[in-house]
Amino acid sequence: MSLHPGLLLDKQHDPWPVDKKEQAEFPRMVLQQVAGQAEPAGLLASKRKLWQAAQGEGAIRWQAQTKAPLALHLSRATAFENAGLCLHPLYGFAYLPGSGLKGMARAFALTVQGIKETERDFELVFGREAEKEEEGAAGYVVFHDAWPVSWPKLEVDIVNCHHGAYYREGEPPEDWEDPVPVNFLAVKPGARFEFALSLRRPHEEGARLLELARGWLAGALAVLGAGAKTAAGYGRFGTGGQPRPPVDGRRAEFECTLRLVSPAFLAGANQGREDCRLRGASMRGLLRWWWRALHAGAVPVEEMRKLEGRIWGTTEAASAVQVEIEGLGEAQVVQWTKPPGDQPAPGRFYLAYGMEGNPKANRPARYFIKPGMKWRLRLSARGAPGLTAEQVRDHAVAALWTLCRMGGVGAKSRRGFGSVSIESPSRRLPDKWNETFSMVGIHAISEHRKPQSPSVLELSTKMLDLRAKDVMAALDRLGAAYRAFTSGEKHKPEKVALGLPRLIHRRPNQEKLLHPADEKKYSRHASPLHFRLVETPQGYVVRVSALHSPHLPDLATSKAYLEKCMHRMEEFLKHGK
Repeated sequence: MSLHPGLLLDKQHDPWPVDKKEQAEFPRMVLQQVAGQAEPAGLLASKRKLWQAAQGEGAIRWQAQTKAPLALHLSRATAFENAGLCLHPLYGFAYLPGSGLKGMARAFALTVQGIKETERDFELVFGREAEKEEEGAAGYVVFHDAWPVSWPKLEVDIVNCHHGAYYREGEPPEDWEDPVPVNFLAVKPGARFEFALSLRRPHEEGARLLELARGWLAGALAVLGAGAKTAAGYGRFGTGGQPRPPVDGRRAEFECTLRLVSPAFLAGANQGREDCRLRGASMRGLLRWWWRALHAGAVPVEEMRKLEGRIWGTTEAASAVQVEIEGLGEAQVVQWTKPPGDQPAPGRFYLAYGMEGNPKANRPARYFIKPGMKWRLRLSARGAPGLTAEQVRDHAVAALWTLCRMGGVGAKSRRGFGSVSIESPSRRLPDKWNETFSMVGIHAISEHRKPQSPSVLELSTKMLDLRAKDVMAALDRLGAAYRAFTSGEKHKPEKVALGLPRLIHRRPNQEKLLHPADEKKYSRHASPLHFRLVETPQGYVVRVSALHSPHLPDLATSKAYLEKCMHRMEEFLKHGK
């Protein structure tokens, strides 16, 4: 029996468990139950006829399909914080309220196309606001709720904050904090909705006003997005084959194609085949991390935090950068499984440790996307306090260039997985670090401050020839070289320079490192080594980038040890030892 998704979300779910471990999983479990509710037979089709009849004669209708997940009313009151969804109060399907659609169309006209509130057409469509009620006027166009064409499929999505202390308290954004996952509901990409506009009262230019309003609303759906998290690409609709609406000079955009060079472990909340895709939220988080790596040490932490908020947004202010990502073609999704037998696993499994799953722990192997997949990436920027739209866009482009030069996307991206290259950029990209720094407004670093978090100012890098023309063989060679070094460093306390947790001799003074700021003990720290695969006509090479860590245990020791690692890997790849 199908339950009403809204009632299940708000009132009919099981009571909160007493056990703390069960409490951590309870929200996701309930959201999965909500997402799994099926349509009562024939309900939507029968009610859509009533919905269309209520719009009256002369209404114009059209359909549009979502290109990304759609999150609506996340903050509506439910038993779960920021996990709501706009579900029809009577029937339970996801829909878009007309009031929100009118606001979107209005915002698009004002902020994207530069229409003024005093223009006649704007007032005829949206109405005129005035201090005195008798001087105001209602608009002629009615924006109706948008209903789905078929019952929308829901999914459990996730956001994962890795630097809570940095955002809350201004601590340096180092990589030792435990991530805080937050699950929420979203409409799956590919949902088709029908939109409708009608006239409130007759007007001699009624047909023209309806088409004008339609253009503004369709533009808002394609450019701004509907609902929440639009800065991360949520809520974008396709244009139905029509050209994308132009934007005025108050916005600056950048477009390119991303090509996947090495296998990518991409996943959402369920870590299954269906959500193995590159999400706008993930790309946005990566851009933000590499943006910080460009600024760390060049500017003080508090100044960096304020600038980051102006560009990428805070809990109080919206982001000035919007990230849209769209797959080009069908991704080849495969499960990561080890070959049978007791023989030593190839090097790629050493690099991807843990991705093969654990049957004893009932943990399945992770899914990955095969190399060759392409995505269209669009960065859209508006001005921020003290920054023009072009400057904001350049900040985002510089972060993208840094990501694609040294990092990757998805899990295990520091180990050579998820490497991506930029193709067909809409504007010239930087060639050198000085040009990249200039793009983000750092023209000269007169006083080199010792960074307290990963920084490209504290960087050692080396290109290593993997002597392989197949990507899996290249990963095997890379994994063998890295394993040869780590095996030769067994049980050495200085091996913590490669990240934590790590097996070393359990001596009392070596089990934990100390947080340098408040001497709080911690036992995890992401690796400061980044492997980025590069495809050349002669075969694959790897760019090894070492962002020296001030906490593993200090910059000088970290630099010396990481450079030693790169040198040993180079010797192994050249001579097999």
